[in-house]
Amino acid sequence: MRNTFTDSSMPKFAPKLQTRTDKLAILLSSMCVLHCLLTPILLIAIPSLAGVALLNDETFHRVMLFFVVPSGVLALAIGYSHHQKGGLAMSGLLGLVVLSSPFWLGHEYLGETGEVVVSVIGSAIIVAVHTINYRLGKRKPALPQ
Repeated sequence: MRNTFTDSSMPKFAPKLQTRTDKLAILLSSMCVLHCLLTPILLIAIPSLAGVALLNDETFHRVMLFFVVPSGVLALAIGYSHHQKGGLAMSGLLGLVVLSSPFWLGHEYLGETGEVVVSVIGSAIIVAVHTINYRLGKRKPALPQ
């Protein structure tokens, strides 16, 4: 028997928490994409921004990962307990791994362009998965088997 919540056993806060964490993960992942794509343009247009700590790739990735990973895992776990879509949860975890890989692999291995490409791909996966997870969270829970 699967460990699934039914209408009566799901904690009352779970659907609202899933909705909020899905939206947070989408927002933060979108911010990663904007940061990766706009930072080079801003630095060319306004060179004095080069010293701004928020624009530093490593600092920005650390801060974002600190929030993206826990909120993403929580939303996926609650979503999985609701809709039982294991492939969706695994896709979300893949997105989190891809998004965090520039932090592990570093600039030396991926290069600047590689970091941007990998981060954008990871963010796109996360946004897509959390959008689906959010929509499935609005449906009735799966029946226990």
